[in-house]
Amino acid sequence: MKFKHTLLIATALITIGTIAIVAPQPAAASVKIKSYPKSMRGTWYYYDTYTGKLDKEVFTKKTAKFYVGKKKVGYNTLHTYVKHDQYLSNKTYLQKTGHWAYANGSTTVNGLTWLNIRGWNQGMGNGLYYNMTTLDGNEILTNASGAKIWVDHHAYRTPELAKALENKHYQYFNYQE
Repeated sequence: MKFKHTLLIATALITIGTIAIVAPQPAAASVKIKSYPKSMRGTWYYYDTYTGKLDKEVFTKKTAKFYVGKKKVGYNTLHTYVKHDQYLSNKTYLQKTGHWAYANGSTTVNGLTWLNIRGWNQGMGNGLYYNMTTLDGNEILTNASGAKIWVDHHAYRTPELAKALENKHYQYFNYQE
C-alpha cells in the first residue's frame, strides 16, 4: 500500500513539473480575419468613467489607435495569425511584433457577437472583445474584456453622443457591478 501511495505522489510531481515547464502558446485562430470590419472603422468616442475625460479609438482597415484625451497611448496592427516558432524566443522578434495583434475569431454571448482580438505574443488572458450594434438608432462600439466579456465601455461616433450616453447600460450586455 505504501508503494502505491509513493508511486502516486511521484507520478503527480512529475506531471506537475512537466506542465510547469511547458511554455504557454496562444490559441490558434479558427477563422482568418484579415482586417477590422468596415462597420468598426472610423473614430469612436467615450467618456472614461475614472477620469471623466473624453477618450477615443480610431480604427482603420488594419490598425487600432487609442487616445486618452488628445494623447495617443497605444496602438496595434492587425495581422493574420500564423503559428510562429519564434514565440517569445528572441529580442528582435519581440520588438518587431510588439504592437501586432490578431483576430482570434468571434463568439456569441447573450445573442451578441463579439470579435476577439489578442496580442501577437499574448500567452495568457482573454484579449479584448468588440461588438458592433445599433441601439436606439445609434451605432455603438462596445469594448469588453474578461472571462464573462464584461463591458469596459460603449463608444459612439460623436463626442456629444458619448457625453449624453456615458453611463448608459443596455440589455444583454454583462456589466461588472
